[in-house]
Amino acid sequence: MISENAIQIDDLISIIFTATVDLDADFPAVAAREIGLGQVPLLCGVEIDVPGALPRVIRVLMHINSDKDLSQIKHIYLRGATSLRKDLAQ
Repeated sequence: MISENAIQIDDLISIIFTATVDLDADFPAVAAREIGLGQVPLLCGVEIDVPGALPRVIRVLMHINSDKDLSQIKHIYLRGATSLRKDLAQ
């Protein structure tokens, strides 16, 4: 999402990660820090465990400073996650 939207690290305000309950080996924020986002406030949470929901999903919500219109922001959905928001998935 950062590269697809040409976001600079200084434009990041905060990032919230959620993960399904089946992903419990580590916090997504650990990986974010390892790729250079250590100065950005990061928060992790667990998705509600809804029966039949798509497994093995990490969601990322980035708060950014940007002059782009909402229609110019590219929302990234990988593999089966495109079924979560067909209206936004590219």
